[in-house]
Amino acid sequence: MRTRAIRDNGMSGIHGTSMLPDFPRIKERLLRLAFIGYRRRINADGLIGQIAAMPYFEGEQFASGDVEWHIEESPAEVKAISYEIQRSAIIDRGPAALVESLENAAQIHLKELHELLFRKHSEATERVGNAVDALGRPFSADLYLEMLEKIQIDFDASGRPDTSGARLVMHPDVAERVIPLMQQWENDEDFQRRYRDLMLRKRDEWRDRESNRKLVD
Repeated sequence: MRTRAIRDNGMSGIHGTSMLPDFPRIKERLLRLAFIGYRRRINADGLIGQIAAMPYFEGEQFASGDVEWHIEESPAEVKAISYEIQRSAIIDRGPAALVESLENAAQIHLKELHELLFRKHSEATERVGNAVDALGRPFSADLYLEMLEKIQIDFDASGRPDTSGARLVMHPDVAERVIPLMQQWENDEDFQRRYRDLMLRKRDEWRDRESNRKLVD
């Protein structure tokens, strides 16, 4: 038995059954726009979006080093996000259904990136001894100053601390309690005195680093 293909006004079929036309270029453009929106959603995150990203097109192993020349090698980790779109949703809502599905996938992706970041951060701080264990104590001025004592702080040309690269990350519920507390410290003379003393020590450390760097250069 032979089959006969029928073409009529751009539509093809078998045995006279018509098929809907396909629009590959339009679909490709929609997918590209959806992917751009997906990446924008990731980059708009207040935490992940602040981290510079560099694409790597080959290799399965990474090596990174810190200021003390400690080199750490780690394998690449695959982060695959699965999502699905019901055919009925595409029929009823069109591209909006795809956008909504990708938004949900972006939320899952961000959650996994946050977990990866905090895990790597904890490993690094534990290794170099920069971790501060609160031991169940509530967040306080003492803990805040102890954290600042642990980190490296740079200063600008006028001698003011440059904390543009520092981030204090906490759960929104914790932030509701901590932010008003930190605002009170602005008028706390004892805290301000201790903070100034700490910044003076940090500035001396920064000057020493800069002197050593210039000697090496």
